Amino acid sequence: MIRLGWLSLSICALLILPLISPLNAAHGLPLNPKKLASELKMTPQTVRVKLSNLGRVMVIKGTDLALSLAKKPELGNIRADQWMIDCKRSLIIDPNTGKARVIPRSGVLIESISGILAINDRRFRDQIVVYPQDLLSPYDSKQRSNPECVVINHINMEKYLESVVNGEFNSQWAESAVEAQIIAARTYALYQMNQMRKDRGRVFDVESTQKDQVYLGLDSADSKAAQLVAKTKGMIMVGKDNKNLDPIKAFYHSSCGGWTALPQQVFGTKLSGFTRRVPCPFCIGSPSYHWEHVMTLNEMSARLAKGIRVDSANRKVWPKALIDHWSGYKLTDVKPIGGHYPDDRRDDDEISSKHASILPAAHAGAAQEPRVRDLQFEFTKLDRFGVKTAQKLRVKMDAYQARNWIDPAKLKSTWFSLERFGNTLQFRGLGSGHGVGMCQFGAKKMGEKGFSRNQILTYYYPGVKIARVW
Repeated sequence: MIRLGWLSLSICALLILPLISPLNAAHGLPLNPKKLASELKMTPQTVRVKLSNLGRVMVIKGTDLALSLAKKPELGNIRADQWMIDCKRSLIIDPNTGKARVIPRSGVLIESISGILAINDRRFRDQIVVYPQDLLSPYDSKQRSNPECVVINHINMEKYLESVVNGEFNSQWAESAVEAQIIAARTYALYQMNQMRKDRGRVFDVESTQKDQVYLGLDSADSKAAQLVAKTKGMIMVGKDNKNLDPIKAFYHSSCGGWTALPQQVFGTKLSGFTRRVPCPFCIGSPSYHWEHVMTLNEMSARLAKGIRVDSANRKVWPKALIDHWSGYKLTDVKPIGGHYPDDRRDDDEISSKHASILPAAHAGAAQEPRVRDLQFEFTKLDRFGVKTAQKLRVKMDAYQARNWIDPAKLKSTWFSLERFGNTLQFRGLGSGHGVGMCQFGAKKMGEKGFSRNQILTYYYPGVKIARVW
């Protein structure tokens, strides 16, 4: 049972509503309305955030909500204090009248006169655009079978960052560290905006998850976050030699484990602003600085099988014989390729105080690339009785992508050693995340030790300068 104010509707009743009027025919729209949601906000400071985990049935509430066609604002809008959206049938329902309208492929725009609305009790600012769940995307295969609607929050960049602060880090950290991370987050979002809008087929710029930046809406914002966002308004990082003020793709991560990585070492692509790896003695106190993970070969095999099913892009390196006859092979070994796992580590006491110079190295073997480059999986073919044969099949996969398949929450980084004991695999690693760009825990420690935001940024991004774009 879903309760909508004084009106209660069961899911079954919702799905058999008799009146289904195509919204794109403008049925029931006022002829001369006072238009609130008159057009999509798409200024240079508007970021389009794809919201996640909202469910198949959504209740949108707000003061005097205006509903209009996203692509035809001239038709005006209709008003209600709440709307129900049935993503399974791509309907938007006015619970006060019982009228259900089909959500067109071009989307519907919802906006509140107060500037704030709630989706299933999660509050958001500015505008919400809802597309039907069957919206096809040539860029994201997952969207083709998404059982949920595609819901986008069009929001001013600075308001967006106020929520990102406590989604990605913490407004109560040292101010210089928070300011540095706000500038990095703004730079990353602006880079994504520039890239995604090169093609009109894309309806969002960033996702609200760790795939881009964690965005939880208005409820994660606070006065301290707002204050520090305002203090850095419009500030981004650009390449030192860039005259057009093009933002870099400002990656950051939780904890580097002692050394950052270059984009080409992790993602296979060189990017502006990343000229060298840097040592980071500042994240030694991170909860993820050292980690261990144990799993069996059977558990590993199950993770790989799932990855093959759901990740079509990275499935290409796997041979068809293995994909088509997975049960006819058994995973018998896993070996890391590349990487250097250090034996000695500096203690936090070695980091000097407020005006310390940054240490030249965090670990022995600094000249070597520390992260594992690839993982090689060895499979043994089974005969028709399930007995191992002498036939082997080896597959080499990029370690970063393999980590995402295996379990990024447990296999925290690609900086690890791997030992096999029978059918058991033991990982021992350093850091959490991809290791590219700013180490968040390291930046936190630098802020506590008195480094300025610019010192933090130019340390982790040695090829940049700070610029203000608005």
